[in-house]
Amino acid sequence: MISEKKIKQIIEKLIETAKPQKIYLFGSYARGDAREKSDLDFLVVERKLKSQRKEMVRLHDAIRSMRLPVDILVTGESHFNEWSEIPGTVINRAITEGKLCYEKP
Repeated sequence: MISEKKIKQIIEKLIETAKPQKIYLFGSYARGDAREKSDLDFLVVERKLKSQRKEMVRLHDAIRSMRLPVDILVTGESHFNEWSEIPGTVINRAITEGKLCYEKP
């Protein structure tokens, strides 16, 4: 299991690196049913996003040294708003089943 302290360290690194609008933790850790081999699932919402793929790689590189199983989904704010209320989408599930870990003031 990944400790709450480690999760907070990852979130802080994502905030420092991405300067996001929001970060959600979703999946098994957010639901409280994580197991030994569960990974962390984050949705990072950025104001503007030029290349989703490049940003996902950049964020993974930023936390690579922590050597933890982490999946990061990155989306732009307009895409997030467009898909947030559509049931069954990853974005909707992250909002409805996940935990908002950070919101830019």
